Amino acid sequence: MTRDVDPARRTAGVVAALGAVSIWAGWLPVTRLGVVTHLTPGDVAALRFGTSGLVLLPMLLLYLKEVPWRRVVPLAFAATGAGVPYFAVFATGLRLANSGQGAVLGPGASGLFTVLIARVVLGERLRRMQALGLAITAAGIVIVVLHDLAGGGNRIGGFLLVLAASLAWAGFTIASRALRLRPVLIAAFIAVSNAVLYLPVYVATGGLERLRAVPARDIALQVVYQGILTGVVALIAFTFAVARLGAAGAAGFTPLSPVLIAAFGWLILGDTVDAATAAGLAAVAAGVIVANRGAGGATARQ
Repeated sequence: MTRDVDPARRTAGVVAALGAVSIWAGWLPVTRLGVVTHLTPGDVAALRFGTSGLVLLPMLLLYLKEVPWRRVVPLAFAATGAGVPYFAVFATGLRLANSGQGAVLGPGASGLFTVLIARVVLGERLRRMQALGLAITAAGIVIVVLHDLAGGGNRIGGFLLVLAASLAWAGFTIASRALRLRPVLIAAFIAVSNAVLYLPVYVATGGLERLRAVPARDIALQVVYQGILTGVVALIAFTFAVARLGAAGAAGFTPLSPVLIAAFGWLILGDTVDAATAAGLAAVAAGVIVANRGAGGATARQ
C-alpha cells in the first residue's frame, strides 16, 4: 500500500526549495553590484566570511568532534573551493561578465565540471541521459563564449575567471561528497576557517580603512545577503527541502537558478540579455533538467 505524501509537508518543502534557489540566484547580481560600484572582491569576501563565520561559529563548536581533521586534502579542497579563493576569482570575473553570462558560466559550468571530475576521481558512472544533459549544458557555454569572441573578445578574461571559479566549486562539491558531513557543519567549517585565515590579512592590508569610505547601505547589503542569506539561510532552507521532498525533488528546482539570476541581474543592475546569453541560459536549464532525470537528482549550488 502506497502512502500519500502529506500535502502540508510537501508545500513547506516547495516553499523552502524556492526560497533557497531564489537566494542563490540573487547572490550573483548582488555580488556584481558590489564589485562594480564601491567594493573590491576582497572587501565583499571579508564581509561574507566575516559575517557567516561569526554566525556559524557556534555550529562548528557544537559539532567540532565530527570534523575529520586528518583528512587534510578534502578539507583543503572544501575550504578553498567554496571559500575566499573561489569567491575572489568569481567576483573579479563578474567585473567583466554580466549577470546572465555569469549564470551560464557559473552554475552551468560548475555542474558540468562536477560530473566530469566525479567520473574521473570517484569513478561514478555517467548515464546516457546525464551525458546528453551535460552536452546540452556545454553547448550553452560554448554559445556564450563564441558570441563574445565574435564581438572582439572583450569579456573573455572575465569568462575565464568565472570558469576557473566554477572548477573550484566543482572541487568543493567532490570534496564534500567524500567528507560526508552534515551540510551545516560543512558550511560552518568553510565560513570559520576562511574567516580565521583571511580576515587578519585583510585587516593588515588596510581593508578596514577602505570600508570606512564605502556607504553604509552598500556594506549592509553585502553583510545581510552574503553573510546571512546566502551563507546561512539558503543552506538551511535547502536542507529542509531535501528532508521534505527528497534529494531528487529538491534538486528539481535548481534549473530555475540561471533564469532567476538573469532576471535579478536585469532588475538590480540593468544587465541586458542578448540572444546568445538567452540561448545559453535555455541550454543550461534544459541540460540540468535532462541530467537530473538521468541521475535521479543532483546537488544544488551555493
